[in-house]
Amino acid sequence: MNHMGQFFLKLGLAASMLLWAGIAVTPATAATITYSFSGTVTSVAPKLSSTFNTTQPMSGLMKVDTSDTSGTIGHPGIGTYTITNFSLDIGTYHASSTGTTNQVIITDRVSGLDRLDVSVNALSGPSVHSTHPSASFNPSTFNIELRGPASIFSSDALPTTSPSISSFTNKNLWRLVFEPGTKTVSGIMTAMTVVPLPAAVILFGAGLVALVGLGAGSWRQRKNSLA
Repeated sequence: MNHMGQFFLKLGLAASMLLWAGIAVTPATAATITYSFSGTVTSVAPKLSSTFNTTQPMSGLMKVDTSDTSGTIGHPGIGTYTITNFSLDIGTYHASSTGTTNQVIITDRVSGLDRLDVSVNALSGPSVHSTHPSASFNPSTFNIELRGPASIFSSDALPTTSPSISSFTNKNLWRLVFEPGTKTVSGIMTAMTVVPLPAAVILFGAGLVALVGLGAGSWRQRKNSLA
């Protein structure tokens, strides 16, 4: 085999390995799962009305580590997971947070209510200014509280496919808190879904395989014409 043939063989093997790696790494086995979520604003503290109103949409992303940090001291049926990256948008307002204190808690009950709780601390975002009286408020915490029948979760594992928000019939709310004085913007959740990140890897690998095929075909045609 000449050098050109060896080149296409190696490139093809590399592309195939990348493609199969993308197929194998699903949200169920990845180290993190990324969720997108959205909601509507239903309540705004008067001193935050310079920035927020009830016509604005709320949306965000959070990347969650799939390792349960509850350990041996955790209660059966309760899984605690660390949010490694978080971003939030309400209208044109943007806030974000990173660190180890942000958590998703999954509660799976045999009887009673299944729960999904999101707690984000140390938010970074612009101050909101009020003119009556003059004051500034800084983003402090963000929470999601979902409650529904015991049939929603089958375990306390981090879900790889999000349950429908409509399943949480007992409570469905989110809240962004500003300090000082605990001023809030709050509303209801409308969606939470898993972001299929490996699809991008699969697409890239498939494209690379296709390019290898086209290159090899073109090389064979040139070789045959020279022969």
